[in-house]
Amino acid sequence: MPTLQVESVYGKISVSDPVLVQNGGLMLLGGQPHWTYLVHIQKLPNDARVERSGGMNVRRRFQHFCALEDRLREAHMGTILPPRPDKHPTLLEGSGDSQQQTAQFAAQRAFELQSYLMALATHPILAHSEVLKLFLALQDHIGNAWPEVSSNFVTRFGSIGVGAAVKVAEGMDTVAAGVSQQLGSSAEQVGEDNAHLLALASSEGLRLGSVMQAIPKMEGAIALFQKQGEQAALLGMDLGKLVKDVQGTDEELVAPLDILGHTLLRTGRRTKRLSVELAAASTCFLSEYKLCKYERMAFLDRRDALSKRQLARLKADSRAHKLHMHQGSLQQMGKFDLLARLEMEASMSDELAVEAVGECDLVGETLQTEVARTALLRRAAWSKAIQILASSMKEACSERAAIWDSAHQTFASQFPDSQPTPHLTTTTYTTTNNNNNNNNNTMEETTTQSAVVSDPSNKYPF
Repeated sequence: MPTLQVESVYGKISVSDPVLVQNGGLMLLGGQPHWTYLVHIQKLPNDARVERSGGMNVRRRFQHFCALEDRLREAHMGTILPPRPDKHPTLLEGSGDSQQQTAQFAAQRAFELQSYLMALATHPILAHSEVLKLFLALQDHIGNAWPEVSSNFVTRFGSIGVGAAVKVAEGMDTVAAGVSQQLGSSAEQVGEDNAHLLALASSEGLRLGSVMQAIPKMEGAIALFQKQGEQAALLGMDLGKLVKDVQGTDEELVAPLDILGHTLLRTGRRTKRLSVELAAASTCFLSEYKLCKYERMAFLDRRDALSKRQLARLKADSRAHKLHMHQGSLQQMGKFDLLARLEMEASMSDELAVEAVGECDLVGETLQTEVARTALLRRAAWSKAIQILASSMKEACSERAAIWDSAHQTFASQFPDSQPTPHLTTTTYTTTNNNNNNNNNTMEETTTQSAVVSDPSNKYPF
């Protein structure tokens, strides 16, 4: 059974004290205003001085958290990372040159980042990551260690250039491998060769697709409940105003409008409370919706590992073939230096191919463990959430039915003459065929007493 969560080796992590930094200069050179947050940890692994001194504080901005996620994914391929807070446009207040980023936005973002760091610190794999430790413990600007988030524009630009060059080189290697396959290489195509992982990818693909479709519908239903409650409350308030307007001019409308307006107000409040309860209970579903992206990334890590393994094997086979083709001729010509170089290249390529196989297997094992771990967490959280959702819906429906039932009783007591006739007499004619009496048709008149039965399903307007 996989480990679900571990105790944080950093103790409780808090993110607070957002500070708006107004940098001068051009935005291109890093002058855009941004928030920085105080990250506090209670202790540090293998360093008792931090705990004795009351913890450690570092300053980080949201851009640093984005870099943290990228480096964690690169260092721990196949791991399903906790969802990072969404990157969305900063809220602004004021207009023109006086626009300032709102403190409410920063406070909400600080809470989200704190939850994110605690999720990383309790993750069974990421909790002991050196990347996370550096992020939490480096007192200097994190850009000194990670050039992609350096405060120096030239350093950042150089990091981007190096990253682009690496991607171009990897792309060229992939193209070369494809060309060699087209020229007759017998290497098998990139694909999953583990039957268990292949079946897992198929089943998880169907599940992720269902989640991606269902969760937005759930959010839409909750939004409809909220809108229904707001509209009912608004209508009730309008009826209340109408009651005040008709007082003294049309007394017959005052009582029924007052009953209806009061009932709509109560129904609206209860429906809005239901939407809040449903939104709180559906938090785990929204987290699962965001987690789908990171699970797909984990499967992409496996695909990348398979591609690298195949590419490394192709290079090793190519250099081994080259050595085999020229070994005899080089020995005859006495070019032992060139022969030694070819042998060394073939040996190194073979070692790299073996390492690629090991890394690919490790990514596959990590992916299987992570999928099993998230499944256990999901089942536990969803079971509780579904029970809360069902209980909230049942309670809300019962209370809303009671509200309208009370309104109906109040209306009946104040206006007894307006109630429908309890019994109706209807006359129906039926034609019976009597085959034993030479098909003589007889008309029978029957009188039936039909009582009016109240139907709760049609009684309430919801």
